[in-house]
This record gives sequence, structure tokens and C-alpha cells, in this order.
Amino acid sequence: MSINHRQVVGCLLVVVVVIGIARPVQSQDRGPARPEIRGIVKAIDTAGGSITVSFFEGRQATSPTEKSYPISKNAEVVIGTSLDGGRSAFVAKEGKLTDLVAGAAVTLSLSSDQAVVEGIVAEGPQVRGLLKAVDAVKNTISVSLMTATREQTSEDKSYALAPDGEVAVDHRRGRRFSIKEGRVADLAAGAAVMLRLSLDQKQVLDIQAEGPRLYGVIKSLNASQNSLTVTLPPSRGADSTSERTLELASNGVVLLDDGKGRRLSIKEGKLSDLPVGTAVSLRLSVDQRFVGLVRAEGPNLPGQIKSVDSANGTVTILTRVARGENPEEKTYPVAKDARIVIDGNEVKLADIKTGDDGRFVMLRLSLDQKSVQGIMAQQSR
Repeated sequence: MSINHRQVVGCLLVVVVVIGIARPVQSQDRGPARPEIRGIVKAIDTAGGSITVSFFEGRQATSPTEKSYPISKNAEVVIGTSLDGGRSAFVAKEGKLTDLVAGAAVTLSLSSDQAVVEGIVAEGPQVRGLLKAVDAVKNTISVSLMTATREQTSEDKSYALAPDGEVAVDHRRGRRFSIKEGRVADLAAGAAVMLRLSLDQKQVLDIQAEGPRLYGVIKSLNASQNSLTVTLPPSRGADSTSERTLELASNGVVLLDDGKGRRLSIKEGKLSDLPVGTAVSLRLSVDQRFVGLVRAEGPNLPGQIKSVDSANGTVTILTRVARGENPEEKTYPVAKDARIVIDGNEVKLADIKTGDDGRFVMLRLSLDQKSVQGIMAQQSR
């Protein structure tokens, strides 16, 4: 069944559920608002009638809170499947406490004193990671799951795709309709995936996959072959850079950022518009054979203002080439239409004041790195 077809059928059975983070949800039909908490089940005691959940208490919280609640004997349990990314509704059915398992995503409706759980809405969690392996014959995938912090060790898990599971492939070409329905066979190791799991977390209900993103600097271009060679920074644990030659997809998109930070600063261009040395962000296809999207921008150059020549339209800064070395002096022409912002206000080049304690600035260079397109600065204090 196609993605659109499932959504149409699902909408006929839809139960609207409004969810929040430790905040009351109001309903005109259900009387006074009741506080709700959205979190992840850590433990469920069906015999004792209690549930322990992990949740973020307030929008400013940086670490989750773990808390246990008694469950009312007549509490309603609803098992759902999200539609439309879980933004507004899901198809639901009545469930039991015994259906709940650790790791399930739940919304708890609490009593007015927030002491007892009066209702539970549960669904399988969403997880993100990188594909490690794909078996199109067995319809299974192996994923290295994303961790909350870099210090944590990633966990590899294998899942089977549900018989009616869906695969959506995002080609990341900067288009509104770049997501297309695909198959497990379309996936390849290295792709970034978001999985929506069943409540028992044994099956994948749907997969959204996109190619990895690469960051680097253009070393060379081959217009006849529609390809580019990029120098990539050292990977974690490596000491040296690497190079990779990639072909732009026939319907790939090249975006050029003029560096001025305005709403219309990014325009569509061609591969031939990119000079050697340009910093680029590349979004690869899911099978990593092609580049679907290239975003190019000039580098950011931090430093301290040494002098400004508004008559000749130049700025001279002191910038450090390497840690421990003396700063290097560099002078750049400033584009006539450059955007200059000091303390949040747009000004002219002549408005930048210099002194013995030259202020810190961030220069945004053009793609060819020959002129300044933008200057961000804080006035000296």
C-alpha cells in the first residue's frame, strides 16, 4: 500500500491526540485541562499498577527527569500509530497495561494534582542512526543507533521491516517533493535513517532514509563529466585529509550562498560557477553514487580589525594561522554591496571604528575568497 493511500485510509480512523512536554492540554469537550507528560517508559509494573517514565521537565531542561506514578484502576490505555510524522494525529486502538514495554513513547494524562495517571497513549519510539547493513532478501536492516552524547558508545541493532512497512527515500535536492517511496533494496550502508518502531520495538513500521552529508573544499572540477573532487577534513582518529571524486546527479541542485546573510542570499547555480577552493556541503544520494545537492559558500575568517580604508574599500585584519604562532596581517577588498553588521545594526564600512584594542570581527568571504561579502562585529567596550 502506498504512503498516500495509507494516510487517506488512516485519516478515516484518526483519533486526534494533542501532546506536550509537562504542560496542560485544553479541550472544549472534556472539561478542565489536565496536565500531560510525554516521555519514554523506563519500567512498567502491571501487578503493582505503576509506571516509570523518563521525560524532559520544561523546555529549558538539558537532562531527562525519571519519575514513577501510580496508575488509576480505570485508566484508559490507547495504542497508536502516528500519521503525518506524529504532528497532529494517529490511528488508535484500545490497549492494556500488559501491552506496554520499556522504551515505548507515552503521553500520560495526570490527575489535577499530578499524582495519578488517568490515561496512557503509547506508540513505538522513533530512533535515528546510520545503516550498517541491508538484507533485501530477508527484508532486514542493521543500524548503528545515534547516541545522546559523543562520549557514549553507539549501539548496533538489527530490525525486520514489517510486512506493510514503508520506505521513504529523501533525495535531498532542496525540492519540496524530494521524498519518494522506495524499497529496502534502495538502501545502502552509510545512509542516515530515521526508524519508527512497533510498540514492542521488534519491527520497523517505516524508514525514512537520506544520503550522508559531506563537508570539504573543492580541489578540482570536471565540467564534461559533471563531477568534482573534494578535499575532506580528517575523520575522527585520523591525522590526514582525504579526497573523494563525486558525480553530480542529472537533476542535482547547486546552491550558491553570497555570504550576505539575507533571505535571498542563496541562489541556484551551476557546477561551473564553483571556483577551486570553495567550501561546500554535499548531500549524497542514499546509495551514495551521486551528489543530489551542493551548497557552496565562502569561508568565514575570524580576526581583529587593524585598519579600515573606507575610501579604497578595504579592511585589514590580524588573524592567527595556527595555535601558538604570531597573528598574520591580511587585507581584503570589501564588496560595494557587502553587508556590515555591528551590534545587530547594519552600517557602512566607514562606521567601523578602529583603535589600539581592535575589535573582533568575522569576515564572510566570496566563493573565490577574493573579496569580503559580509562583516559581523561587536564594538569595543
